[in-house]
Amino acid sequence: MIKKNVLSLVLLGVVGMGVAGTGHAAPDGMSAPIRVAAADAGQASAVSAVGVVEQIRPEQGKVKISHEAIPALGWPSMTMFFRVKDKAVLEGIAAGDKIRFELEKGATGLEITRMEKMAK
Repeated sequence: MIKKNVLSLVLLGVVGMGVAGTGHAAPDGMSAPIRVAAADAGQASAVSAVGVVEQIRPEQGKVKISHEAIPALGWPSMTMFFRVKDKAVLEGIAAGDKIRFELEKGATGLEITRMEKMAK
């Protein structure tokens, strides 16, 4: 009986570690955990995505984007706030712009490292 309980706890711990990952998405810019696909956990490369800028908070280094699905992360399309690695990334970007952006894992979760306007 004890062996069975220990095995169950170990399996739950392993499964829990495989699902862990964070991003920044919540109403009003609050941070909330987002499941990141297991394939992303060990990768340092950028993930590319497309979306429309809804709001920019340059003083906070955040941008709210309605993005298309991001298969590399296992995310459906949604609207969320993202942090930018460098506030300079926000220069020349305005609400309503259709953009292509790149996400990389930073110290506090996924961060936008690059943004470029796309033709509407």
